[in-house]
Amino acid sequence: MLELQAIASTLSHDIIAVKETRLDLNGRHFPAEVSLKGYVLHNVDKPSHSNRGGGSLIYMKEKLQTQIKTMRATEKLKILHLTIQPHPGQTIKIVFLYRNPTCTTIEEDEFYYYFGNILSSPYETLIIGDFNLPHINWTIRQSQVPGSKLIDLMNTNSLQQHVNEPARQNNILDLVMTITDLSINGLEVTDKIGDHQMIDFTLEVQDPNTRTQHKQVLDYKLVNFELMKKELGSHSYEVLVSNKNAEEYCMILKEKIATATEHHNPRKQIRLTNNPPCFLQEIKRFLNARQLSCRRLERY
Repeated sequence: MLELQAIASTLSHDIIAVKETRLDLNGRHFPAEVSLKGYVLHNVDKPSHSNRGGGSLIYMKEKLQTQIKTMRATEKLKILHLTIQPHPGQTIKIVFLYRNPTCTTIEEDEFYYYFGNILSSPYETLIIGDFNLPHINWTIRQSQVPGSKLIDLMNTNSLQQHVNEPARQNNILDLVMTITDLSINGLEVTDKIGDHQMIDFTLEVQDPNTRTQHKQVLDYKLVNFELMKKELGSHSYEVLVSNKNAEEYCMILKEKIATATEHHNPRKQIRLTNNPPCFLQEIKRFLNARQLSCRRLERY
């Protein structure tokens, strides 16, 4: 606790997350024992029938107007989903996860079910946590089961993973991921606390009321299909998919297509509008014409 107090007082972080706390804030311990001045504490503990305390807690600066959305805890899974409002009219999801390495298939399915549901809402999102998946190759974003489930979810939801060095022995277990326009700067694996090193970073949050509303998207009119075809044909798929099941084969194929697309499909910048994606121009013209007709009728 003294280490956390020192971090809070000297570094002045807006968010401090701690997992595998071995606390029992529903029984043996009191929130006042672990509170930090200027922060709001949110925690998710193991079920009360657990033999020992343990869980996750996250400190949020009072100014962030935090709201709890999802809290889920079992013996091997911890899910804490909150939202913050750093600027008026802006909502960012903060998702703090813990996955025990001994999860069963049923527990894995439950974990990704909740995780997927959280990602389904459209807000900018920061995901942090200990996934205990040491066998993922983050250079090429490939893994066998169980890591392939996370890779598949990341590809489906356009998640970017920012940690490239181990925080526990030689394993990259603690991850920092973002979705949409959030940027991570100055990420460092620093001092050791417990059996993991601390991951320190800055989350760049722009005020939506002042920033220019632009977005980079793929420009399909300029895609070089010949070079894409050549790159995709250069792989030795017999070697890549040997001893792989259907799920792993599909994952490899998706990764190769995504990589080729990034290499040979240029991007363009578009200006974002307040219209939802389903708001077609034909509908807009119809509504404008209707509004004009209503104004004409009011004159008579």
